[in-house]
Amino acid sequence: MAVKVVRLFFTLAATLVMAATLSFASSLFGKSSTKSLDMTLDTAAKLSNGTELRPGDYTVKIPEDTQTPEVEFYANGKLVATDRGKVQTESQKNEYTAIETTLKGKTSVVTAVDPAGWREKIVFDSSSTQHGS
Repeated sequence: MAVKVVRLFFTLAATLVMAATLSFASSLFGKSSTKSLDMTLDTAAKLSNGTELRPGDYTVKIPEDTQTPEVEFYANGKLVATDRGKVQTESQKNEYTAIETTLKGKTSVVTAVDPAGWREKIVFDSSSTQHGS
């Protein structure tokens, strides 16, 4: 009887270890929980939190698991800015990547990013932009 209990215990332990290993492996090799896109800014612009993005090429990473993602902006592989956005679903896919901006005084402020091929846009709250340079 004791041998059966020990064997059952080891079988359960091995099953748990295998399940944990498969779960970890699928998170490493499975579908990413972050979307990314490449965009180019032709002129300097500020994010809603006041961070300035200089003209140039950026890779933007957006977590998929939230409606209010912390969006990351990378230049040359280096994280240069983050800002909280809001995912807004569109009626159709965006034909091309567009960066929506508005002028606040003499400052261009990013209000949204429309990634090519996505049915979503990322909207930034420009009402909190800090002024000054």
